[in-house]
Amino acid sequence: MATLNYEILTDPAPLQVPNAGEESRGTVYVIISNPNSDDALWYSTEIQVPVGDKDGDLTTDPKAFTPQITQNTATDPANKPATDWNTSTAVYRISSQDPRYPTLIKGGGSMVVAMEGFPVSSKPGLVLLRVTERAANIGGFVHPSLVTLSLIKQEAKVPRNFRAKDSLVAAGKDVVLQWDGPDTLTYQIQGPDGPPEAVPPRSGAAAGWQWSPKPGQEPKRDATYTLIASSPNGQQPSYLLTTTVHLRSPEFDSVTATKGVYTPWVEGTAPRGRIVFTEQGAQVRDASNAPGTVAAAKADVESVTASVGVSTPWVEGTTEKGRVTLTAQGVQVRDASNAPGTVAAGKADVDTVTAAWVRGRDSGSGWIQFPSDGITVGHGQGNDLGTVHAEKISVNGINTKWVGDRDSGKGWLDFPQSGVNVRKDGQETWGTVAADKADLNGVNTKWVQGRTSSDGWIEFPASGLNVFQGSGHREWGTVAADKADLNGVNTSWVQGRTSGDGWIEFPASGLNVFQGAGNRTWGTVAADKADLNDLVTDRARVKQRLTLHGGLTVDNVLETLDGPPRLVVHGESEFRQKVNANGDLSVGGESVFAGKVNATGDVRVGGESAFFGKVNANRHLSVRTGSAWILHTNDDLVAINGNLRVHGAFRADK
Repeated sequence: MATLNYEILTDPAPLQVPNAGEESRGTVYVIISNPNSDDALWYSTEIQVPVGDKDGDLTTDPKAFTPQITQNTATDPANKPATDWNTSTAVYRISSQDPRYPTLIKGGGSMVVAMEGFPVSSKPGLVLLRVTERAANIGGFVHPSLVTLSLIKQEAKVPRNFRAKDSLVAAGKDVVLQWDGPDTLTYQIQGPDGPPEAVPPRSGAAAGWQWSPKPGQEPKRDATYTLIASSPNGQQPSYLLTTTVHLRSPEFDSVTATKGVYTPWVEGTAPRGRIVFTEQGAQVRDASNAPGTVAAAKADVESVTASVGVSTPWVEGTTEKGRVTLTAQGVQVRDASNAPGTVAAGKADVDTVTAAWVRGRDSGSGWIQFPSDGITVGHGQGNDLGTVHAEKISVNGINTKWVGDRDSGKGWLDFPQSGVNVRKDGQETWGTVAADKADLNGVNTKWVQGRTSSDGWIEFPASGLNVFQGSGHREWGTVAADKADLNGVNTSWVQGRTSGDGWIEFPASGLNVFQGAGNRTWGTVAADKADLNDLVTDRARVKQRLTLHGGLTVDNVLETLDGPPRLVVHGESEFRQKVNANGDLSVGGESVFAGKVNATGDVRVGGESAFFGKVNANRHLSVRTGSAWILHTNDDLVAINGNLRVHGAFRADK
């Protein structure tokens, strides 16, 4: 036996299966409660929903809804149950937040599981929902319990959804009424006039019921219909449903309106003459929509507009005897004394007006005269020139002293002999010309700037032009151009397009080349050829041959001299590799030869010499001091001029 109590309710009760081709939705509520006054230990509850289109299935689409807990007085707010809806297995699981520990279900508490708005399967029958519970009373043994809940699905037993197929139709013959209901009832339709009309039985394959009025009984205006459904044996009460159909063009026997009728047109029923209401008044049309005829014993109107025409030699007023006479040339307006009269009208639509002058209705109004050279616009009683107000004027030319806006405080132009002056604020202050393009032979201006005050600007001193940054200050700006053709450039420095490019500055001594990024690290000059008078550098690297036409001097180290050409080394010299001298080699000071010294000619050593290795002389060897000789060889003879000291063994073959 389950620890908790389970009940089931449906909306509608019972659930109604859909008709063919339709959908019926329903709601199931499962109420879970603790019938005891003591708390209960609860782990989980699983509700298995049967899915399919059989008589024992609840719904065909478990993905069309999501069950949820709508009311909960069984648990504390901090211990709200965890929920999971598995649409693959159609199992709704409610459980403790932590599956290892139970949740206390309060005594007398309850919670409601709502499955709302699901599509009901189409076959009527008994549906069983299987519930699996894991719970126990306090002190009891927790074990799974099975509960079966049942509900009924059945076909509708009362009519419903009585409606017009189209609520707004063009004519009564288009009225179609529809409704849903069982075949066990008899149906009648009560129209706006006449007795109820019985509805014949429908065919077995028809989806729903349908009815239309018979020919000659169609409504001519908006009509309300009542569906009367009753049981043939009187065991069920009768049902009444109503719906209303609206016609686009209703017909009335008569209309009485105390505050007016609003309609774009009025048309007869059998004779189809029509009156159309326009902004100017009313138009009378015949059945073919052509201008029609007004027939009346008397017409009291303020004006007459005729499309065919009115034939009369003249028209005269009733009280005021002004007259309009129709002549071969047109119309003459006469006053009561038959003198030329005045035409007063809200509007005159004419091809031509011939007049000496035209004036407004008031004697102080503006006027126009028509001299031979054009028109003159004036105002008032005198000859003062007036003002022309117009949205647009199309003329070949305008002669005027100045042109301004309608507001006297705005910009204006005056036209001196030299050209055009642009002013602003209704004053003599220079104004601004704003245009998409200006095509001029020249522009004389103190400065030029972009459209906003933050744009860069250019001024034109006597020396040329200055380019500045925006915002009105005088910080030097940047000139950007594809090419500049100049005779000269005066600048503090020159750099590539980006801040990472190298740059050149121009001190008084010449120019300095630096690397980019704004630092002052020396850069590299790359060129095909450099023609310089002097080159001052910390170091130099020649990738190919170095040719010096004037000579070479290394301070305190060496230099080249002419006549004969020679290299003079001041100080100690060190040769790490082979030294070749095609001529004589003279060493002025002490010299150290760490390797072998080969000489195809004579080798003369002027000072003290030390030979730590072997001395080979393929020819003669001579050792001298001043003009006297000390030792020399001559063929197979070694001659010593002076004493001979030997510190070791001395050997002689002879």
